[in-house]
Amino acid sequence: MPEAPALRAGGRRPRVLLVDPYMAREDPMERKFIELYPSLGLLTLGAFLREEAVDVAMVDLTFARDLRPVDSSLARFVPDVVGVHTKTLIAGRAMEIAERARAAGALSVAGGPDAASRPELYLRAGFDAVVPGEGERTLTDLARRAAARAPIAETPGLLTWNGSAILRGPPRPMVRDLDALPLPAWDLVDMEAYLGRWERQSGERRAAVLTSRGCPFDCSWCSKPTFGRTFRQQSPGRVLEELVALKERYHVDYVRFCDDVFGISRSWLEMLLDGMLERRLGLKFECLARVDLLKPDLLRRMREAGLARVYVGVESGSQKMLDLMNRGTKVQQIERTAEALRRAGIRQFWFLMLGYPGESLEDLEATFQLFRRFSPEEYSVSIAVPVPGTRFHETLKGKVSVDGRRTRGSGGRTLLYEAAYGEALYRWAQARFELEAALGKARDKISPRLVARLERAADRFHRQVATPLLTGGESAAPAREITR
Repeated sequence: MPEAPALRAGGRRPRVLLVDPYMAREDPMERKFIELYPSLGLLTLGAFLREEAVDVAMVDLTFARDLRPVDSSLARFVPDVVGVHTKTLIAGRAMEIAERARAAGALSVAGGPDAASRPELYLRAGFDAVVPGEGERTLTDLARRAAARAPIAETPGLLTWNGSAILRGPPRPMVRDLDALPLPAWDLVDMEAYLGRWERQSGERRAAVLTSRGCPFDCSWCSKPTFGRTFRQQSPGRVLEELVALKERYHVDYVRFCDDVFGISRSWLEMLLDGMLERRLGLKFECLARVDLLKPDLLRRMREAGLARVYVGVESGSQKMLDLMNRGTKVQQIERTAEALRRAGIRQFWFLMLGYPGESLEDLEATFQLFRRFSPEEYSVSIAVPVPGTRFHETLKGKVSVDGRRTRGSGGRTLLYEAAYGEALYRWAQARFELEAALGKARDKISPRLVARLERAADRFHRQVATPLLTGGESAAPAREITR
């Protein structure tokens, strides 16, 4: 039986205000790709707190221009605890929210990947506590203690600060049965703002679903402070329940599965696909998947069930770089999967990363030529970000400039550490990908011979002008001949 909630003076139940500090208008990547969904972590956390007799409100700053919604919610809701979701690139804003919570007399607690990776930064900046792991049970416990004006330092799963060192509460086990968690509390945010925006942009009412927690793979640049390398998954039946609820309540017709890697278990995925087909949900969907898991026969089945787009972590066209990143994939697997997706008529969105330590001009060129060969419909080319808590970050040893408030708005276009080349070269490389993408889209509209001539001219400029200028004299290797 759950512990009975402690009541505040006046008989009120514990109150928690959840805050998502992300603002889309300040994110250059968002302005380009228009990928907006509410925080599923916060919505699930809010639903769990409600089941534990805690009153919950939420401030979603996604569409906001400043922090005034936080101020008004603090004054109106009068929370005992303010829980703030943290990410590296918006750390400064999270700290500003903590200051406002303190001024309003509420405890501030930081959760999410960045606070879990560097809790001392947040505690020194004014947060009363950090939840480094899953937040459902820990935040429930904290809310009750805060409402009863009880000490919080020994709360299981919580980190606090005594003025000179971190105090760690007893460890709290992770949630084993994800099916036991409630459906996300979608009513805590303005769902119509998200759905309406998607409908205007794409003609579809799009929502997001998370079916699992954690990732068993070990890419060196990936931060996993909350779940580690654990992997737990909802049952296919529980996922179907959520899909049906979204369709019936909000008329959703397109779903993004936000799992770190979708379909790790083929048998699980096949059961989910069978359920989607049997229920005739009529939903299109997209997911993030690894190239070594997407087999051609599986793709055909996914396409039949509604798969429209796959996000693929390609990262590099150089096997040397894939190995340095500990991706566990081969260039040949990327090529095979890209071709299978193209044959199945499924849009592919490639994630590419530049500037990872050890990358040479030849490695950059290999990535570019792979991109040119397959011309994915959509892509993102970012300069590698050394996220605190990753092996990538640890190997740089003092060469990183990721520091609290100075990271806001970098959006994967700012060089945040001492790399082999200057930021200008990587910016030029990003521009080169943009030009190639434009030429790829032009192939159906203008002469292929003209496109090829423009590509050769761009290659000469890259090799003979841009690269020597941006590297202090080093020349790029000639582009390999690509047969389409």
